[in-house]
Amino acid sequence: LSHIIQMGPVRATSGARPLPSDLDAVDADEVRCFDPGASAAMIDEIKACAKDGDSLGGVAEVLAYGVPIGLGSHVHWDRKIDAALAPAIMSIQAVKGVEIGDGFASIAQRGSEHGDEMTPQGFVSNHAGGVLGGISTGQEVRVSIALKPTSSIRVPRRSIDVDGNPTEVVTTGRHDPCVGIRATPIAEAMLACVLMDHALRHRAQCADVRTATPRLGMAAS
Repeated sequence: LSHIIQMGPVRATSGARPLPSDLDAVDADEVRCFDPGASAAMIDEIKACAKDGDSLGGVAEVLAYGVPIGLGSHVHWDRKIDAALAPAIMSIQAVKGVEIGDGFASIAQRGSEHGDEMTPQGFVSNHAGGVLGGISTGQEVRVSIALKPTSSIRVPRRSIDVDGNPTEVVTTGRHDPCVGIRATPIAEAMLACVLMDHALRHRAQCADVRTATPRLGMAAS
């Protein structure tokens, strides 16, 4: 499932991530935001932007729960789960950035904080986004995408014509002040396609091989 965590300058502050049981609540929200307070502010920002004939960018987080352990590869550069997810998600129109797990926020973390510790009860955190060394850990796979503000706006913009002469571009008619909301189901589908591709490859390679290693989920906080 997916949800919007930022729309223009407005960002969700609760830090809560929806679970599969929260899908109806996310679907019911106009901007697919899991933070009610931020949702109202996002709607106001979109309406103000639309009134100006302009557009907004956004950030969506896509989550995949129940992903099997061991998908991907730590050896083959083109079979790593995160290496496969990045170009697939990046190929979606208007996407300008992709993060796996904490992404760029991990820069401010020390290794002692970023490393996801394990206990017999499960992982203590998921900073890595469900992928370690190119292989799925069994935790939820977490991907964030940055979507640019669309260039199709009513605000006049300078450009040139086919002869190189200066001209002005104004887009009228259909106008999306933010394409980020529309992109969420596309990102969900792309994430699912990549994971299913790796699941089928894993089944073909490993067949019915079983190990005694326990499956770790998230430890209760």
